[in-house]
Amino acid sequence: MRRAKSVAIFAREIIGRDVVDSHQERLGELKDVVFDTSTGSILALRVKIENDIDVSKLPWEMQDGLIQIPVEEINRIAAKIHLKR
Repeated sequence: MRRAKSVAIFAREIIGRDVVDSHQERLGELKDVVFDTSTGSILALRVKIENDIDVSKLPWEMQDGLIQIPVEEINRIAAKIHLKR
């Protein structure tokens, strides 16, 4: 229970941050985080993609107007969320 609470607090702290690709190009803004309810682990990030980006060319699936990026695609989280590609 304690781990789930700390993960939820972490998620609230990073929502709203810019998400950038490996070339430092802004993809969009983090809007939501998907959790594994049994472990409390983060599974994916849900990102509102910039209007000028063709989402059909991105390797991730779209759900409810947000791109769902698996946690394995994250390189690091700092002032911005940096993806591996």
